[in-house]
This record gives sequence, structure tokens and C-alpha cells, in this order.
Amino acid sequence: MLYIASALTPTPIIGSLKVEGFTGPESTSLIIAKPDKVEVWNVEPKGLVYQAELELWGNIVGIDKVEVEGARPHFLVLTAPPSAHLLLITYSASPTPALIVTSTIPLNPPTPTLRQAEFFTSVVSQGNVALVSLWIGVLSCIEMEVEKDKDARKRRASAAGMEVEEGKRLQFRDNFNINVREHNLLHLSFLPVPPTSSGPLISFLWLSAPSDLQLQVRTLSTAAHAFNDLSKIVDVVAPLSNNISLTEETNFNHIPFSCPAARRVLPIPSISSTRDGEYSLLVIGDEHSVLYNLGVVQQSPKALRRLSIASGPNTSPRASARRSPQTEMVNSVSKRRKSSMNSKATGGADLTNERWELKPVWRVRQGFGTILAASILDSNSKGASAIIGDECGRLTAIGWEFERNQGILEGATGQNGTVRVKKVEMGVASPPSSLTYLDSSHLFISSAAGDSSVVKLNLPEPNTAHSPISPSSASDARAVPRKGKGRARDDSEEGLWTVVLEDEGNEWRGDVDIKERWMNVAPVKDLCAVQEEGGGLSHLVISSGASNTNSLRVVRSGVGLEEVSTIQGIEGVEKVWTLVDSSGSPRLLLSTSSTTLLLQMEPEISLLDTTAQISDIPTLAAGILPGADILVQITARGIATWSDVTSGLSAGSIDLHKESEIVAAQVYENLAVIAKAGGEVNLFEITANGLNLVASLKASAEIASISIISSPSVPSPILAIGTWSDEILVYSIAQIQAGSTAVTSLTESHYASSLHLQESVSSLTSTSGVQLLAGLSDGSLVVYDLEPSGPNGEVNSKSRKVTSLGNRPLNIEPTTGPTVSGDKVIGVGLTERMSVIFESGERIDTSSVSRKDVICATSLNSPTHGEILVLVSSDELSFVKINSLKKLSISTLDLGDRSATKIIAYNEHLLVDGVVVKTMDAQNGEVLQMSSLELRDSVTLNPLAEMQLKEREEVTSLRSLMLNGKQYLAVGTAILPTDEEDGGADLEEDNHTNVKEGRLLLIDIVNNTSSSNTEQNVKYTNEETKHELKVVVEKVIEGPVYDLEVIHGFLAVAAGSKVTINRLSPSPQLNLVETSSFTSAFLASHLTVTPATTSTTGSNLTAEDRLVLGDGLRSIIVLSVDEGDGKIYDDTRDLATHAVNAMGPVTDDGEGVIIGDGYNNIMTFRLKDRIEPAATFGLHEEIIRFVPGSLAPPGSSSDVLRPDQLYMTATGRLGIIGELTKSATRTLDDLQRNLDKYWRSPLGGGVGWKEFRKGGSELVRRDMAGWVDGDFVQKFLNTSLFTPEETDKVLNGSTTHEQVHKIDSASGKKEKADRADVVRVLEAAGGMH
Repeated sequence: MLYIASALTPTPIIGSLKVEGFTGPESTSLIIAKPDKVEVWNVEPKGLVYQAELELWGNIVGIDKVEVEGARPHFLVLTAPPSAHLLLITYSASPTPALIVTSTIPLNPPTPTLRQAEFFTSVVSQGNVALVSLWIGVLSCIEMEVEKDKDARKRRASAAGMEVEEGKRLQFRDNFNINVREHNLLHLSFLPVPPTSSGPLISFLWLSAPSDLQLQVRTLSTAAHAFNDLSKIVDVVAPLSNNISLTEETNFNHIPFSCPAARRVLPIPSISSTRDGEYSLLVIGDEHSVLYNLGVVQQSPKALRRLSIASGPNTSPRASARRSPQTEMVNSVSKRRKSSMNSKATGGADLTNERWELKPVWRVRQGFGTILAASILDSNSKGASAIIGDECGRLTAIGWEFERNQGILEGATGQNGTVRVKKVEMGVASPPSSLTYLDSSHLFISSAAGDSSVVKLNLPEPNTAHSPISPSSASDARAVPRKGKGRARDDSEEGLWTVVLEDEGNEWRGDVDIKERWMNVAPVKDLCAVQEEGGGLSHLVISSGASNTNSLRVVRSGVGLEEVSTIQGIEGVEKVWTLVDSSGSPRLLLSTSSTTLLLQMEPEISLLDTTAQISDIPTLAAGILPGADILVQITARGIATWSDVTSGLSAGSIDLHKESEIVAAQVYENLAVIAKAGGEVNLFEITANGLNLVASLKASAEIASISIISSPSVPSPILAIGTWSDEILVYSIAQIQAGSTAVTSLTESHYASSLHLQESVSSLTSTSGVQLLAGLSDGSLVVYDLEPSGPNGEVNSKSRKVTSLGNRPLNIEPTTGPTVSGDKVIGVGLTERMSVIFESGERIDTSSVSRKDVICATSLNSPTHGEILVLVSSDELSFVKINSLKKLSISTLDLGDRSATKIIAYNEHLLVDGVVVKTMDAQNGEVLQMSSLELRDSVTLNPLAEMQLKEREEVTSLRSLMLNGKQYLAVGTAILPTDEEDGGADLEEDNHTNVKEGRLLLIDIVNNTSSSNTEQNVKYTNEETKHELKVVVEKVIEGPVYDLEVIHGFLAVAAGSKVTINRLSPSPQLNLVETSSFTSAFLASHLTVTPATTSTTGSNLTAEDRLVLGDGLRSIIVLSVDEGDGKIYDDTRDLATHAVNAMGPVTDDGEGVIIGDGYNNIMTFRLKDRIEPAATFGLHEEIIRFVPGSLAPPGSSSDVLRPDQLYMTATGRLGIIGELTKSATRTLDDLQRNLDKYWRSPLGGGVGWKEFRKGGSELVRRDMAGWVDGDFVQKFLNTSLFTPEETDKVLNGSTTHEQVHKIDSASGKKEKADRADVVRVLEAAGGMH
């Protein structure tokens, strides 16, 4: 069975809200929605402060706030199909801060085959009504109500003493679907104005069947389950004329108030209306923004009669067609659905002499770029200001102010007065998914295409307008004379207001000051793994971002360190200890191979003078006697205590004979233990007057390491001894003093190079115990839970956990901190690399650090820097803070508009990426594109060489491969058709359906070295390496080259719908010769090679390497290629329509392949006598790439999990996949089954985890099979989620058959597992992610 889990969860922020009073009466909160969870942060003067979060089993697509009188603040969360739900969420401060789901509604399509909305999928709300757009032609209306008093009392009674009530909760009351004629709905919003007698006002923006952009305001009648037209329909492209013929040459600047490509409507609060009964809407397009006023136009009785006759009810064919009974969203009662077309055009049941109209007031040209988000900055009785952000990250602020005239005659131009409009270019940030104004000029910019940020808006001072950036920015000029400070519009755009644009012809420019930056690795475009020298995975490189926020991200498994200070020039240090006297002043004792140094750390770092008796000899162990400023120093010659280190005043000492040298020692508070050559061990008590021998023993072998601990929680001090004969001996001192011969012997396969005893953090012991951390000579860390509960006072071992931290002998350097996010660092593990050992909850965990130069380490509590680590290398001391103990650390190289579409690690030192640079002129909309191939350093990502590609050519595949014994870089490209050849098709950026031709390049990366005399280079090397990308083979290919692989020394090329096998011929010159081809694929998108295996005896597929083709429209095809001549002689096909998006090899009870399909599932296939579908997992995220390997240290959790694959999704989820051992499969599969039965999803409504993880398509669902969901089962370790009773229920089930079991390692039989057994397996598996 396979194990799947996340090392990094999705990072984009798809929306944000500002909610007053959410976490407290005076609080201001920011609600943040990520794809799989929502978070609450309080807005405080010092910044955003985290409060709570809620993980959801679903993909979030929309949020909106709900404010109902008499209830606490809530917000709505909409999740996407296939588990579409609407959730109502509020905040509870007790017993612990948390987000509470108060009500849920499942959202099912009215008909199973109804397609999802293409342009607008979201939820909007006002008061106690919410509208959901999920399906084409249908809007779901949900009504909310305040919970009844009896329900509130019942809830409070059940939570007595746990919750402080801060207001009533809301719950969903009723829901119904309304059919709408607008199948291409672009935007929907409630107007933030008082509802009319017919209901709340809603703006509709849609694309009609003849491709007209239309805007209308309607009212919602919850009683009639219908929308009623309030205003006439307005064509926003030509609002003042219906007789304009639009062509490709149309200049929309010359059409009054035209707003082409409008995609968003921003309602303006009613406080900013021009007069009572009038409301404003800002319609935003990809070039212009237009303000519309919604108001009443008085009609004469005669005109009204004509209108009423012509405006009878209209019933669309869709509304009148017979429909089969449909299941409503909450209950199964069939309800009548009413169409919005069965409404009266006058907007109400009673006809008056009023008619509402939308009239344009002013237009501003912000420049080309699709607007992604908009928000109100300020509104008052005279006007308002707003900020908009486009796909290129450009932020534009627009403000306007009305100046009313007095005594103007009706019908005169500008009869209402003047409106002054100012546009300010605010600069560039990430393309926003939402803009949320916080306070005091601070704005939160959430982004799904780049890093989110908190910025401060710096508006320009008066009289600081600049000339346009380019002459084209004046293209909107109408040659109208200037009027004072601003310029009035020409008559073609005059209406009821005279419009004055402030300083038109010049530009107002502000800027944004980034205060906080929130990392987002999405959208992910590609992923590659960089190997270490000698094998193993060094790090991952992710290509991410879009538009102006492209980047390369380096992902390493380990700790985030921040260097705060260094001391250089101290060489040869082998050991270090932190000493703190009664004054609290920290000092460092450093030992070299021949000397001992003492450093004073405060108030400044200085070297202390010490007596020669201390400094002229290396130190094995050191400490300070508690309650007395006495230094305890253990050397190879003996033990010495010093009351004055400068004068050499001794408090007592013990010297040894030369033949009995001390080989290991430790000082623990007032105890000192030494191990002599020959195996003798002595324990001393340290006093102010000298040393007293407490106990002695003789080990049966030479001693390699030793440790001791004394604690009030244990009856007697405990001693651990590691011998060179691979034994660890554990004693209690009372045992030794009583002369007991009983001893606890722990045998390992390698000797313990270091030992460390500490008080236990585990609940596995029945009394207060201790934990022994043993660093073995093979790099393993073994953690024992010990308990002094034996009948003769001996120490018992309760559990054992192994983690591999490297391959060389592991040295454990104990520390006393720091504490990071509740996890306490207890040590530093040093092998060929560095790891941090820390307590996390009830377990000991580790995390690696990307440093290989550390010799020894300790911790230090500095008044200047706080809790820090001291890391000693060969020639310096580094003082570092730990920012994060996360398993992953991510560093970023910003690329701006340079998009690395494909990346590959050529070798351990070099990285190759295919770059596309795409820019758009904001003034004329022209898009410029250039492509190239880049060579970079794989660690620093510094560019080393670049090769330009042809015009309209893009890199589609990269591969580092060996042909004829030489390494080459293979590059596949696609040459995009011109606009004329493309026929104007509007395809996605990565869609190469219309590509007719590509190129296959074999490139030799040549290293040219040249002497360099610069001082910097001389320090490291006397040569400078220059790289050259030399094309040795170029071949034109029919169709785009999707993938490349090598099998049996031949190059396999997947291009278009064809796979060709090619031989590299060396004569007469290097060229690729096709040996065979396979043309029966629909879309040859992916290739992988599965290694030969002997497990398929009797198989029709021979035991040899096989080429697997992933079809982008179908499934997989296994091709057999002859090793000698490269002929394809057999194929085996799976004809399902999975649509392969990503593919790689996998081990799942034999060799096979793993794919990410077009329905966002992960599937595996075993390749035996046929293609066997093996495992299915509904991930519900698009897989970008599979990469073999693991970021965990080599050998980790080998007795539980064998890591096989890493995967990355478009939303930034980084996950691991591995095959579980038989025993771990039994335990985790049982645990997963019981958790699904006894622990429900926050979505509620009976939705379980297994239902969420179903795969298949929307029409045909498939149960998850063959997987253990690590993210799900690891929740069992979170004690805050489960009471002891719930834990027992999960472990024992309701019958004996439902108990969680384990496989006994000796007998191989199934046994009942207790919590300790389950925890050990979960911790071992959790160490992988």
C-alpha cells in the first residue's frame, strides 16, 4: 500500500476580507482564504497577528462576510465540486481560539450534467441573503437567520463552562435555485444600499449570445424566488448608441463611455451617492473604468402606459421547458424553480411613474490589462476613491468628487454640477486576487500568482504630476482646450455632470511600500531535483509565478537559520560549552586539540585571561557548579574545580596516572562522571570543598561515550554507557551502590559514538521517566524511552525509535534551547551534515540544516540576541537564530517577467531552464515575447550562459541524458503559429494544439576555463569557468516535442501524436536517425522508463526496461523496444480516458507507473502480464510533475516507509509518496478506516474524509483505494483533537474486527496495537514530511 502526505500545503491566497468585531468587540480582523483552509489575523498597530485557522476538506473558491443584526459576525466559504458546500463560519475565543462552522449546505447541480460556471464562481451576500454562482444558468439563493433562543440555550448548556457567549450564531434557513438567462455571467454583486420594497439590489454583468457586454440592476424577491428587472439593460461597450458596428480596427477611445472587456463591477456605498435615491457603480474593463449612476427617471403617465403594455412578462424557453424533478440543495423536497425572466420590467408588482436607469458619468483610462481585483479606499458624501489591480500587478487609484450646482435649468449640459476625477498610478505589486483596505493607508494584497503582501500606499503630493511615460499614453486625448487645473471632457462624453480630469495629459504617480511579504510558490510551472555529489537529493528547484512575479524557488529540507554575528580567526576548536555563573553572564569554553579558551559574551565579546593550568590543556567536559561560581573542568588527566580562573585558585582536583587516561566524561549539575581507558567508570559529587566519589563500576569493554542525569522525577540518577562492542549499558546509581548485578543492555548494530540523557517528554512511561538519545556510528539517532521501574531497581526500555541523520558517526551536542513556535531544541546532531533535534509535542523530532562545516555546537541565551545557537567551524564561530523548525526551507530568486517554463538539473552543479519573456505595453496593449535557454548554477542560481531561440519558439521539454557514452542536454521546442496561421484562436498559454512544427536540439555544454587575476577569484580558485551551449544536432520535428527519454541507448521522442525511436549516428557527422515509430496515440504527452524486474514470471511483458507512453487524452501505453535495433515490436494499451497530465515510475507491489490525470486524481498501474490499475486517490489538485526521491535523510523510516516519489501541484502543494512495509500498512490502514468512521469533516452534513478523497470524474466517482492519507492519519497525534475516550474508540472500534492491529516482527502474526505502537509508526512516517 502507498502512503501519500504533504510536506508543503497550498500557498496562494484566493481572497481576503476585513471584518469588524470578529474576534472581539473592538477588534478588526483579516480573513484569509487559501485553497484548503481559512485563517484569521487581527489587524493591530504592530501588524497582522495570527488568531486561528480552519482546515477544510474541499477547494475554496469564494468567501464573503455576513453581518446580521443581533448576531455575531460570520463569513461564508464556498468550496468547489465535487464536494461543493457553502459553510457559515464564526469565531469562538474559548476554550481555545477557534473557527466554528455553524451551518453547512451541500450544493448539488440541478441536473447531473450541468456544466460549472465558466467566468464567475463565487458567493456574494448582503444581510441575511447569499447568492452562489456555481453552475451555468443557475444561481442558488440561501437565506440565513439568527438561531432561536431555545437552540442557543441548548448549545450553551452542552458547552457549559467552555464558551463565553459573545452573540448569537447564524444558521441557514432556506435555499432555492433561480434559473437565469445569462449563461455567461461575468460578475454579480449586491449594491451596498438599503433594500427597496422589492428586495435587495443586485448588479448583473454578462456576455450575451451575440457577444454583447451588458449591465443591468435587478431586485431579488425571496418570496417569489425570482429576480425582477429594475433598470434597463445597458451595453457597456456602447452605452449611448446601439448602432455602432465593431471591427478589429475599432478605437474604443472614440466611443463615448465605452468600457470594452468589462469583467468587474464595484458598487459604491450609498453614502457616496450623488443625491438621495441615486447609487453609483464602477464598471471596470481591461482598458477603461466607467462610473455609472443608478437613479430614477420620472416618466409621464402616457409614456408609462406605453411602457407597461410593451413590458409584459417574458418567459424564456429554458424557464418554460419541462424539467425533471430536481433535488434541492438541502432536502429532497422537490420545489418549483422560477426563472428570473418571469418578472416585470418595472421592478415591482405595482407600476408607478418611476423608471430606474443606469447612466454613465465619467470614464478613466487606466491602460491595458485585465483587472483582477478592486476595492473601495474611502467614501463620503461628496465622492469616493477606489484602487484596482490588474494581471501585470499594476495598481491604479481613482478618486472622484462631486460639486453640485445650484439653480441649473433641467436639460442643460452639466445640469447637476461638476465631478472632478483623479487617477494615480500607484506602482507594481503581485497580480491581486483581492485588495483589502486595512487602515491608515495600509492595504493587504492577496495573490494567487505571486507573494501576498501588506503595503502602505503613498499618494503623491499636490503639484507633482509627471509627463506620460510614453507618447501613446496620450492616445485618449480629444484635443479639447485645457480648463484651469483639470480638463473638461468633450461634448461626446458630457452628460448630467461636467467631468474634469485632474491634470490630464500628465500622470499622478504614487508608490507602495511593502511592509510584510507572505510567500506563495504558486502557480507552479515545473519542478526539478538537484542531486548531491555522491548521490542523494540536495534540494528542489521550483519554477513558479506568473506575469511580473516569476521566480525560482529553492526548497531544502531543514531549519531556517538567520546569522546574527560571527567571530573569525578562532581555529581548531573541537568542543564548546556554555557556562553561566550566578550573575547570569554567559561565557563560552572552547577546547582545541591542545588548549582551552574562555570567551566573555557580554557586554561585548572578549577573550578572558585564564591560568595556564586551565588553558594549556584540552578539555573533555566542563560545567558550572550550581549555587557556586566554580568551574568544573575534566581533561584526559583528571578533574579540576576552579573558584578563580584567572589566578588559578583551585577548589579541589583529582589527578590520574598516565596509564589510566580519561576517554569520555560529562558534567551534569553537581555530578561528574568519567570513563577511563580499560572500562572503569567513576561518579563524583561536586561540592564547594572538593570532589566525593559516589560510585564506581567496571564495564566489560572499552567505552566510547557516556551520559548521566539526575532529576527529582526519578528515584536515583541514571547512567548510560556506550561501548565499542555495540552495547549501551544503562544503570541507576542506586543499583550500582547496592551492588546489584542486574543491568539493562541495549544492543545495536553499530556502537554509540555519543549519548545524551534527558527528562522524558513522552507519555509512554507509566511514571516520570527519562529518554536516552544515542548517536550511532552509522549516523543513526536512536531514541529510547526509559523507566526506572524494574524489580531490582534496574531501568526498563519502553520504546525505541530510529532516525537516520547521515552516514558518519553521529555526535549529539546538547542544548537548552531555543524554543521555536512551542518546539524546544534539545540538541544538534553532527554527521557529514548538521541536524537540529527538538521536542515537538510528545515526541523527539529532527530537521536537517544545509551546513556541512559545523564541528561542534551549543546554545546561548544572550541579552542582546535572545536564544541563539553557537555553531563552530574550522575557523569561525557563528551565532544564529532559528526562524523556523519546519521540515522545508524555501529561498526565492525573483525573475520579474522572465518565466522559466521548463527546468532540469543537468548535473549536480548546473541547472537549465527554458525562459519566456512576455511583456505588455499598458498604453497600446502590444505583447512582446522572446524565448531563450538559460544555464544556471544549481545552488546559487546565478546565470552562467544563455542561448536565444527562434522567434515564436518555446521550450516544451528538457532532458539530461547519456547517448553513446557522452552526456548531452536534449531540448524539445514548439514553434508557435503566427496570428494569421492560428486563425485567431484564443488558446491557453500552455496549449500547443495548433503547433505544427518544433525542433529537437542536442546540446553539448562546454566548459572553457581561463585564468583570472582578480583578488576575489584568487582566494577561491585561480581559474574562471565559462560555459557555452553548443548545438551539435538540430532536427525539425512535426508537432511540438512534449517529452524525451532514453531506452537501451536510443532516444525516444514524443511529439504531437507520435513517438519515434532515434539512434545517434556519429558519422559522417552527428545526427539522429529514426529507427521506428508509434503513431497510435491521441496526444503523446509523457514518457517514462520502468526498470526491468524479475517479479513478473509468466508475464507477456518480458523482464526488461519498458517505455511507457502517457496519452494526454487517453491513458498509458507500454511499448517494448528491441535492445539491438531500436524497433518497437509490441505494445500494451489501457484505453480508459484518464488524460495523463503527469507521469513517473513507482514501486507499488512491483514496478509500475504513477499518473496525475485530467480529473485531478493520482493513479498507479502495475505492469505485469497486463496493465493493472492499482491505486486511486482523489487529490483534487492539478499535478505538475513527479520527481523520484525524498527530501528526508537517506535511510529514514526504512522499517515503516520507503520513499519513492515527490510531487508538486499547481497550487504549491509539495507531497511525498512511498511504499509502506507490511506491518505499517496493517496499522495505518486500520487507523485510517476507524478515523474515517469516528471523526467527521468540518464540512459536516455527513461528509466523511473517504467521500472527499473519492476519485474519478464528476459523473463517475471512484472510491479511494490503495492509499494511506498521511495528512489524515497524522491528525491522530494531535491530542487537542481527540479526548482519551475518542482515542480509545479509534483504536478499538466497535467490534474486535475493527481494532487497530500491528504485525509482530518475530512471528509475523497480527496483534492488537496500543497507542504507543500507533504513535511510533506515525512518527516514523511523519519524519518523511
